[in-house]
Amino acid sequence: MGVKYCAECGKLCADHPSGLCNACQRVDEENAIKVYEYLREVKSASIEEIHEVTGVKHKTILRLIKTGRVATDAEVAISYPCETCGEPITDGRLCLKCSKKMAEQMRSKAQEMTDAYRNKITRMYYNNANEKAEEEKK
Repeated sequence: MGVKYCAECGKLCADHPSGLCNACQRVDEENAIKVYEYLREVKSASIEEIHEVTGVKHKTILRLIKTGRVATDAEVAISYPCETCGEPITDGRLCLKCSKKMAEQMRSKAQEMTDAYRNKITRMYYNNANEKAEEEKK
């Protein structure tokens, strides 16, 4: 396991998928519970309203929603910008258009790699003509 700086407080800590140290992970979990509980009570709350009532930072609220740790109803109008084009979205990290574009680029790259592998020419070299003739008979 590697060592990394905490994304929240900047302290050196053990590398964790969340990117946070143990102390910040505990705070993050508490914040997630606060936001979840508030959204259960007030389903149509905005990010600003959630921030004012719970005291949780805007960027933390957005991260919780983007990562799916705090689910929002379809009716709720919490939106944030797509990470690629900036279009307002309500879930995930990319809008539908950018998501489709990225999927197409990945398919294209995978096809290129497959074609390159199939077209790779392997050559066999022979020391004398008899071996080559025997190999061609097979």
